[in-house]
Amino acid sequence: MTAGYILVFVILVLGGVIATVSDRLGTKVGKARLSLFKLRPRDTAVVVTVMAGSILSAITLGILFATSKPLRTGVFRIDEIQKRLNNARREINQATQEKNRVESELAQARAAQAQARANLEQINQSLQAANAEQARTQTKLNSLRAQLNSVQAAKSKTEEQLSQVEAAKSKTEEQLSSVEAAKSRTEEQLKLVETIRSTTQAQLDRTENQLKTVSAQKTTLGSEIAQLQEERQQLIEQREQVKTQIAQRDREIAQRDREIVARNELIAQRDKEIAQRVQNLAERDRIIVERDKVIAEREALLETLAQQQTQLEQQQTLLQQQVQVLERDFQAIREGTVAIRRGQILAAGVVRIVEPGMASGAIDRLLREANKTTVGLMQPENTKVRDQVIQITKAEIDQLISQIKDGQDYVVRIVAGANYLREEKLIKVFAEAEINRVVFRAGDVIAGVAVDSVTLTDEQVRQQLLQLIEACQFRARLIGVVGGRVQVADNRVETLAGFIERLQQYDKPLDVQAIAADVTYIAGPLKIDLVARENGVVVFRTGQQIQGGGEN
Repeated sequence: MTAGYILVFVILVLGGVIATVSDRLGTKVGKARLSLFKLRPRDTAVVVTVMAGSILSAITLGILFATSKPLRTGVFRIDEIQKRLNNARREINQATQEKNRVESELAQARAAQAQARANLEQINQSLQAANAEQARTQTKLNSLRAQLNSVQAAKSKTEEQLSQVEAAKSKTEEQLSSVEAAKSRTEEQLKLVETIRSTTQAQLDRTENQLKTVSAQKTTLGSEIAQLQEERQQLIEQREQVKTQIAQRDREIAQRDREIVARNELIAQRDKEIAQRVQNLAERDRIIVERDKVIAEREALLETLAQQQTQLEQQQTLLQQQVQVLERDFQAIREGTVAIRRGQILAAGVVRIVEPGMASGAIDRLLREANKTTVGLMQPENTKVRDQVIQITKAEIDQLISQIKDGQDYVVRIVAGANYLREEKLIKVFAEAEINRVVFRAGDVIAGVAVDSVTLTDEQVRQQLLQLIEACQFRARLIGVVGGRVQVADNRVETLAGFIERLQQYDKPLDVQAIAADVTYIAGPLKIDLVARENGVVVFRTGQQIQGGGEN
């Protein structure tokens, strides 16, 4: 930044030196009356001055280019720098897009990883539930096996008992056949054997029934065992599938993790490159911003100077016009009596245009009244108005008609455009129109004055009251009431004189206020009541004496 300031300062100094040297060289050549290429000495001096300035400027630029590498680079390599800046910005945009894409893929991969983990947790929960179910099935299978073993043991015991019974039966039959011959002799033994045989037969029947029941239970348990083994085999297969899926997901997750790590490394590398490029761009942007700032400041200064010059030229034109008008008015005042002054209202009235065709008639009536007033002021001896002395353009009348044709109440004034002497024949006037708005409401305080009849003479009291009325007139003119007309109470002199007399006779200081008696429009007049107050209490007012204290 300091080098830039020094460079600008050196350029300014060298510019002044070049101008001085060129001027002096041209002056010396002009004084020496030299002539080149058959030119006149004056033209020769101009040519020498131009050539000297060009040569010195070229030398200055050569010195600056030789001594200032930034200037040389900025002048001759600005296109290359701009192109490199655009390329760098384009690469940054591409890198940013690539970064956004990689971040999006990373977010998708992370979402997939989270989904895989959720699926893995769900599979683990399913596996745990399957393991629990397998454990319960194994416990039930062990219980059924224990029951089967006990049934088989009971069956074996029953079969042993049956074999023992069969053996006993064979032995008994052998004994029966052997003792058939001694049947008669051993009937008691036979009865005993028959009893034993009946008991044994009943036991055999019970044993056969138990054997059938155990066989049915064995068949049921065998089918249940086969079903449980099939379910166990299915659970084992599901467990193997789940383990295979888990291994596959683990491999995919590991692959995704490796890809994410690689992409993170790539993103980190890209971020470093982007940061470096952003830093370089920031440095270049800072240089460009500084240059743009200097250029903007100079342009703003030039624009400000141009605006100031335009304003000064406008002010100068306006002042010249005002000086011309004042000179003309001064000349008119010096040469004769001014009958009409600038801004004097020659005619005024309230106009409401209900139908468009009525506007011209209303404006013509006001113009005739203004013409009559003007003739009376310019030619007091002319009792019959015949001549048209006021002058207004048709464009102004058309503009006035277009302004007042909306059906509202307008106060239209015909106003003198300049100061005019009595002997002038044409009077330039213009028209003003304003909506007949309310300027005062009933009860508004227009003006006020403090009157002490004890210390003041009657004449001074009267003067103060007249000043109060003049203040009301001034305020009425200031706020826009036509002619500043003011009407005191009922507009009778006796009413005002009676109020002054009561004011002069009162032996205490009073505050006299002029209060609007009614709603007042711009068309006027301003109707006021004069009210005398003592400590805020009304003592008397125009046209009425208040007895016994007054009103608030």
